[in-house]
Amino acid sequence: MSDLSSTQPAPSTSNPLTIYLARLAPSSQLTMRYVLQDAADRLGFEDVDIEEIPWHGLQPEDVVALVAALRADGYAPNTSSLYVNAVRGVMNEAWRMSLISQDHLLKMRSVKGIAGTRLSQGRNLKRTLIHELMEVCAADPRPQGLRDAAVIALLYGTGMRKSESVDLDLSQVDFNERSLTVTGKGNKQLIKYAPAWAFAKLDAWLELRRSQLKEGESDDAFLFNRIRRGSHITRERITKHAIYYIARQRGTQVGVKIMPHDFRRSFITRVIEEHDLSIAQKLAHHSNIQTTANYDVRDDNERRRAVDRFDL
Repeated sequence: MSDLSSTQPAPSTSNPLTIYLARLAPSSQLTMRYVLQDAADRLGFEDVDIEEIPWHGLQPEDVVALVAALRADGYAPNTSSLYVNAVRGVMNEAWRMSLISQDHLLKMRSVKGIAGTRLSQGRNLKRTLIHELMEVCAADPRPQGLRDAAVIALLYGTGMRKSESVDLDLSQVDFNERSLTVTGKGNKQLIKYAPAWAFAKLDAWLELRRSQLKEGESDDAFLFNRIRRGSHITRERITKHAIYYIARQRGTQVGVKIMPHDFRRSFITRVIEEHDLSIAQKLAHHSNIQTTANYDVRDDNERRRAVDRFDL
């Protein structure tokens, strides 16, 4: 691993790491900051603030060593690629700032993450399970019941990511068209459509929230609020961690371990089943149709039944 002790960090006003993170959506900033902090720790900077690290001094062999460490710890190929892409993003900014040469940048780009793929660990949430989730939410007399039902309805009914649901504002919802304008990956504006039953859950939640407002108070600009103990609806936007907690808690109530992304996987799988891969790609807003195909989480029994139909 190269010695960066003699390399001075870039000034904070022109730090490639700072500029790279600033280009990302707020939800992605948290993820990539964590990734870069872990990468820095693995590169020997455990006690150094990542803003103080001279990232432009990294060499290809450093990234090779990082990938090797991730492999030794059993990290999946996709996760390894995330780490490599994060470092590459910082190096791209270093090149734009003339801190490194184009030759240096090309050598850094030549290092790849761990090759290979892993089978999806996601779960296909069938319609019967979604009904059960709606029932446990309906049985909850607290405001969380209506809020959680609306969250689950939008995640499953539109296939949006949890970060997109967290960032949603009322101004982005068209109740007549049953559509929502979200900001997706790459800061792209996307239109998501939701079924009538999902909008009914959203309407029920918003009606309850508005009923709690004091006279003269205006409604919140965002869709989903944090709710504290004592069923107090705060004027604060929900967080991604809360979406994770909602999925896990409601899943536990129906006896199933659920992750937030399972709703998106299940949405895409159902569209593939009932329509086709091309429609699923458009609704998922994937640029590559293979990405959509990777979301198909139909189980082994379904695949076995498909093969069994091929009789002579």
